[in-house]
Amino acid sequence: MAYIKDEELSAILERADIVDIISDYLSLKQRGKNYLAVCPFHDDHSPSLVVSRERQIFNCFTCRTGGNVFTFVMKYENVGFVEAVKIVADKIGYNLNISDYTDHSLHNKDDYEIMDFAKKYYLNNIFTEQGVKARKYLENRGIDEAIIREFNIGLSLSDKDTLYKVLSNKKYDLDKIANLGLVNKVGLDIYDVFTNRIMIPIEDLKGQVVGFTGRIFNNETDTAKYMNTKETEIFKKGHILFNYHNARKSIRDAKEVVVVEGNMDAITLSAKGIKNVVALMGVALSTEQINVLKKLKVPVILMLDNDSAGMDATVKNGELLQSAQIDTRVVRLTGAKDPDEYIRLKGVNALKDNIKHALKYIDFKLEYLKNNKNLNNMEDLIEYVKEVIFSLNSADDLTKELVISKISKDYEIDAEILKQELKNDMVNKTKKVMTDTRQVEKPRLSKYDIAVSKILFSMMCDPTYITIYKNRLGYFKEKKERTLVSEIVYYNNVHNNINLADFITYVMPQEDLSEYVNEIINLNSNTVVSLEEFNSCVDVVLEILKKDEIKELKEKIKKELDVNKKVELIARLTELKKEV
Repeated sequence: MAYIKDEELSAILERADIVDIISDYLSLKQRGKNYLAVCPFHDDHSPSLVVSRERQIFNCFTCRTGGNVFTFVMKYENVGFVEAVKIVADKIGYNLNISDYTDHSLHNKDDYEIMDFAKKYYLNNIFTEQGVKARKYLENRGIDEAIIREFNIGLSLSDKDTLYKVLSNKKYDLDKIANLGLVNKVGLDIYDVFTNRIMIPIEDLKGQVVGFTGRIFNNETDTAKYMNTKETEIFKKGHILFNYHNARKSIRDAKEVVVVEGNMDAITLSAKGIKNVVALMGVALSTEQINVLKKLKVPVILMLDNDSAGMDATVKNGELLQSAQIDTRVVRLTGAKDPDEYIRLKGVNALKDNIKHALKYIDFKLEYLKNNKNLNNMEDLIEYVKEVIFSLNSADDLTKELVISKISKDYEIDAEILKQELKNDMVNKTKKVMTDTRQVEKPRLSKYDIAVSKILFSMMCDPTYITIYKNRLGYFKEKKERTLVSEIVYYNNVHNNINLADFITYVMPQEDLSEYVNEIINLNSNTVVSLEEFNSCVDVVLEILKKDEIKELKEKIKKELDVNKKVELIARLTELKKEV
């Protein structure tokens, strides 16, 4: 896990009010001392995320997600700890000294360095004499120098090994360069993968360059128009949405995100002022990409290429987004093959008008299902109606009612029959889900577990309780409980104080322990444990520990053959029985 100086972490946490930070992402409503919001980490339809200004923590009682301000930013922004700290520091105007910390667990550090160097190398090339034709090509497509620099668009040269030579001079390992898909090795021959192409860097969700798209610009006919970096350890297409890192703020401001198919489409839209745009790395949305879009909590507008593949992808991706309960809309452009061409032919205002009037996905689907059907033919009409009914399963009640009314009116079918058909379809699907899925009940907490969680939660909030624990208890039976106590006591000894928000940050590097702390917070975040209740919890634990010891002693007495030891065990047993 990242190491940042404790003084800096504490200073940031002291200045960063969690309510102010989270309100940049979510709409918060005050309820008493706390604030409520719709949780972005699960399919939440009523506010279940609670933010406590007093304790500087958040938690959701439904999906059991919680932590401090760093935890929230990490989860919401899909970034690591260091990046989350930097984001929070930037938001509060704290000057975090980058040179003062290093991320000791930053995997593939050299890989990211190599890709960043390649980006800068390609960018430099496009502004040389050799880049004149490439710049002219981009200029003709409405991409000026400002956009080139914004997206770090570069140029790979025609010589077969120019990048390799430069990287070699920097002493980067050949195998690393080859594994990143920048060069190929064939026997003793080594050559650049990308030559004579406009180079578009591909960034991950954190903004780190992980790959490239190379595009021809000299009207070559004997080579592929686009070439992408092969998938590597740091470049997984299904984990990336092109331009996401740059577009996040614009998406929040516009309250919608436009999803296009190609990165050149995204660049063109951004150049024309439509900044809230991301591009797929292919045509199908992955589970990871859907999760990223869902966390944005804004409508998703699918504007994919105007061909059969784009139509199929719109339907499939729309179904996936609908199933994830994401408000999905569709733009199908006519008269152009993709958004980039549409802007060049009809202008950006026409495109913006299409986006403004994007169809709700269900309306798009109703029209799509008519394709290749003659609705004057009874069999085709029945098939169409059944497909429409099938499409309504994941829709809300109002949508179901409106669609059924429309179908009933358009095709003179009794609405009650349609409703019954929908009901039957949903019942059949529910039966299948119940058959295929085992229902898992949440484990019930024992009296011991509840008492321990209150003791630990109190100790993480106030050093007074640590002293009482030491004097009255000093031991838990489970290893994870003892480990957490050890860390609590150590932290308090080092800092001569403890508060929950700081301690959450302290345990973040220990993943299992951090998860356990989160469990305790979710059980107790709305709890105020008095001294009397704390002592009562200690009494509960002491009684259970003594009962457990009595059981163990009875077993030992049965097995002990040494008379003297047996007498000692019986004496201890008698003493414990008096205490219980």
